[in-house]
Amino acid sequence: MGCERPYHHFAFGQSPFAPPPGVVEALKAHAHEHSYLPTAGLPALRDAVAQYYRHHFGLDASPERIVVSPGSKEMIAILLSALEGAVLVPVPSWVSYMPQARILKKDVVPLRLRADTGFKLTPELLRDGARRASGEQSILILNHPHNPTGAVYERGELEALSEICRENGIIVIADEIYALTAFDETSFTSMGAVYPEGTLVTGGLSKDRSAGGYRLGVGVFPAGEDGVLASVLKIAGSTYSCVAAPIQHAAVKAYSLDDDVEAHVRDCAAVNALVGKEMSAFFCAGGSDTQAPQGAFYLFVDWSGEQENFKSMGLSSSADVAEHVLHVEHAAMLPGNALLLEDAELAFRCSYVDYDGAVALADWRRRRPSTPSEREDFVRRNCPLLTDGVSYLSRYLEQVRAGKKPQHM
Repeated sequence: MGCERPYHHFAFGQSPFAPPPGVVEALKAHAHEHSYLPTAGLPALRDAVAQYYRHHFGLDASPERIVVSPGSKEMIAILLSALEGAVLVPVPSWVSYMPQARILKKDVVPLRLRADTGFKLTPELLRDGARRASGEQSILILNHPHNPTGAVYERGELEALSEICRENGIIVIADEIYALTAFDETSFTSMGAVYPEGTLVTGGLSKDRSAGGYRLGVGVFPAGEDGVLASVLKIAGSTYSCVAAPIQHAAVKAYSLDDDVEAHVRDCAAVNALVGKEMSAFFCAGGSDTQAPQGAFYLFVDWSGEQENFKSMGLSSSADVAEHVLHVEHAAMLPGNALLLEDAELAFRCSYVDYDGAVALADWRRRRPSTPSEREDFVRRNCPLLTDGVSYLSRYLEQVRAGKKPQHM
């Protein structure tokens, strides 16, 4: 007989909410659209995207410097194809940057982030990476809010990095797919605002507008990078041709600055922030060394302090531990080796999106929790798989610290 205990899904970062209702209606209304569209994107969409980035992030965006792609992941891959130079990747990292660079046979220079700097790239670390990179130009992939730590850069921090970029011929791919999930939206600054001449900003619908399956991303190109833009369009035209027409028409609504769409995005971000803060506190209370997030959907959980105890149990890598946790506690975590960490570094990415977003959003709108006890009660009431899961992980860690190998119950 199989085990009837539920699984606790900390491994995958998909928004738990539905897309804004107006965007869904726009998709339905344009289901009949079947023609090929311009490779760069529907003109009305490119205009909407340009206005959106000017409004939210203060970028000097224009429609002719916008390219639409089937997801921001595809846009990043095409940019890496079009650009020359070694790739500088802050580590821990999202899982796809390194594979994309390796497929393209590019040199990769990992930049190891540290807890004592909030898992943020520092000018010193960037300068050292530029020194280690080969060639006159290198490419920095700067993801913020950061997957997997939830770190968000302050404007001054980005300005300091931009000076190193100017000095060392570094072009930046700014992966800002989580921009509007920043817990304090007013504090978010785009790298494109402080280093406009050398930053290619990527984004899309998957995170803040909860439409990952729509597969629509965008690239915002700086003035003066016409050669890169032309190369990207050649690659796009020779591969995916154009993004599906109904999706592009729906995306016009998603980027339109419509009041209802904007309110939906803000409300979902507020619920996400509440859950993220509470889950961080729960993990810390359970004994896990956990970075407090400032955005995105993730917690960075470090169990390296128990490395010797894990080794004595025959668990020597993050993948070993993640597999054992899945078997024992039915909790799935993404192991550190998938985040470009060394195998022996026992750190994990834990997403906090395993809850019914529609139910939580409705509850939050009925009465927005304002006190610490109300916020805790909200998460316990609406996110039982998350709260139960973290209690199981805490129990597991407690047994490891006591020198006992946890057993499936």
